Parts: sequence; C-alpha cells; structure tokens
Amino acid sequence: MILDPLAIEKESFRLIDEAFAREGLSFPEETLPLVKRVVHATGDFSIARDLVFHPQAVKAGVSALKAGANIFCDVKMVAAGIRQSLLARFGGKVFCFIGEEEVRLKAYRKGLTRAFVAMEKALTFPGPKICVVGNAPTALLPLLEAMERPNPPALVIGVPVGLVGAAEVKEELTRKKSPFITLRGTRGGSPVAAALVNALLGLAAYEDASTTPP
Repeated sequence: MILDPLAIEKESFRLIDEAFAREGLSFPEETLPLVKRVVHATGDFSIARDLVFHPQAVKAGVSALKAGANIFCDVKMVAAGIRQSLLARFGGKVFCFIGEEEVRLKAYRKGLTRAFVAMEKALTFPGPKICVVGNAPTALLPLLEAMERPNPPALVIGVPVGLVGAAEVKEELTRKKSPFITLRGTRGGSPVAAALVNALLGLAAYEDASTTPP
C-alpha cells in the first residue's frame, strides 16, 4: 500500500483519468478539475455524469474568490472540509450559522429547518458571497429565491444529499440563470460540496501570481 500522501493523490487521479478514458467520458477543460475532485472525494466514478455546471459557474466562482468573497455553508461538516487557510489568502472567510441560538429559536417559532433560517441569515450579509449547500435540501430554498432578485450570490453550489426533496430542489436549481453547480438525483453531501469549493480555490490560486499554488 502507498503511504506517501502525494503519491496516493497522484495515483488516484491517474485512476480517474484511466476510468474516464475507458468509459469514453469527456468534460470541458474548465469543469474537469472540479469533476475529478468530486470523484476523488467520493470514490464514485459514476457521480461525474450527474454533475451540472452553469456555463459561467467556474469563472464566476474563481472571480468571486479572488475578490475576497465569503463562503456561507449550510452545515459545519461542509465548512470543516474547506481549505480555509487558502481562502484567507484572498481575504475570504467561511461562515455557518446553523448552530446559533438565534437561528434555532427563529426556526422553532416559524416551523422551519435551522438550515433554511441559517441560509436566510447568510443572504443578509453584504459583499460577494458563495453559498454552499451539502446536506440540507431546505437550505437551497431561500437561495433559489435570491437567485431571482438583484445581486444574487456570485455562485450557488447546491449538492445536498437526501431522499425527500433533494432531487427536486436541485432540479429547480438547474433552471436558474445565475451561476450554480449541482448534482442531479439523491446523491450529494459534505464531501462533494467541500471538494467543489476546494477545486475552485485551487484554480483561483493558480490564476493569482501572488498566491502559491496548492
């Protein structure tokens, strides 16, 4: 077994390339790094077929990160998987409000999920933002509304896992005109969400001459 982490990663991506070639899968150059990161994070080659990218998703995400956008997550598991030290080089921070008492009480009073209320709060913050949903389908609902209003999030990454409502709300996301990344069907989760963000951070780092590539 390989023990060197860099060698493990290199071999992993070799196997991904090999599998894509064997299956005749090809992806646009700009989205390929994100697709490969998701496959790497999940160990699931078939997941690549169900990823959906708005035509401007990668460009919008990288531009927002380089401009110091903050990242707002639905749950702490997503936030924990993001390379926050790399994000900080661009001036951005990661926020997750689901554990706040204010959010809990408001959700209880209104009969809503904490994830819904937490993302509502995220949308009140000024400045460029990337909103990331990896676990809670209901957190996408306020984002879908925000994407129809002036000054929507720079990018919505909506890849929640779930058997109730997840596939439907993600399908609605694919119909939006502002930038998004999603994963069709019931699959998804924190590893998928964090992998997509980290891939965008990697691209932003390579584009920025003042930042050491990851």
